[in-house]
Amino acid sequence: MVSTRRTFLFFIVAFASFSVDTFAQGKAGVGGTAFEIMDNVSQQLQYLDGHYRLQMTITTKEGKSVVYKTNLYQKQNASYFVFNSMTRGTELKLLYNDQGQNIYAYTVHDKRLYHKKYLDRFENILGSGFAYVDIGNASFIDNYQQKITGKEKNTEGEFTVVENLPLDKGNYGKLFVLVDPKKQNRPVRIDYYDPAMVLMKTLTFKYGTLPVRETKTGINQVEYPIRWDMADMSRGTVSTLEFFSVDRTVRLDASLFKRENIEK
Repeated sequence: MVSTRRTFLFFIVAFASFSVDTFAQGKAGVGGTAFEIMDNVSQQLQYLDGHYRLQMTITTKEGKSVVYKTNLYQKQNASYFVFNSMTRGTELKLLYNDQGQNIYAYTVHDKRLYHKKYLDRFENILGSGFAYVDIGNASFIDNYQQKITGKEKNTEGEFTVVENLPLDKGNYGKLFVLVDPKKQNRPVRIDYYDPAMVLMKTLTFKYGTLPVRETKTGINQVEYPIRWDMADMSRGTVSTLEFFSVDRTVRLDASLFKRENIEK
């Protein structure tokens, strides 16, 4: 999903003030354009350089859970995940190069390396609701065409809804991204629809403080979407990705992010 399209602009306005056609033409309003909003969303979800400690928990509709202790190593536009099972040790390594555009998956026990391309990018990670493409930090504005479609009110507040149409064909027909205009348009929910425009799954973000080690003696508490809950309607699973800490003092060699080294 590669594109250099970065010129399609829309502005948030009060929903009653403009028609859908006015949104599509990118007229000015309060809160930024659809392009700016999604650029901001990408930046807010961007992984910081360093070493993250995470956990992925997959809960089935029967209530059974599988837990993977996870390490994420991030350097510039490359991400390297290592998923560890409590019973089987390291099970999966994921390498994302070119800001999530090139995806490699190495299944440790099978000793098999896959280059995830085309529809393979939408396969589920370890049976979770997260597809490979969902966690690669790929830019929304480079891969989707955006427009503001209105607002949604619920018990938690009023949110701006941005529709994202993929520029390349895949398993997603469209994404609706809800952002909070009162909190720098931070993302609160993403609804994923299949090509038939049927809701497939929903990702919700919960915010909290993430300990970020900037120096050997200094730790900052940074507000971050520390919990990602993905509800997969088709299979009845809920997958949770939790961020516990990030250490930015570690030195990550460039060799860690090379495809030829993932099997080591």
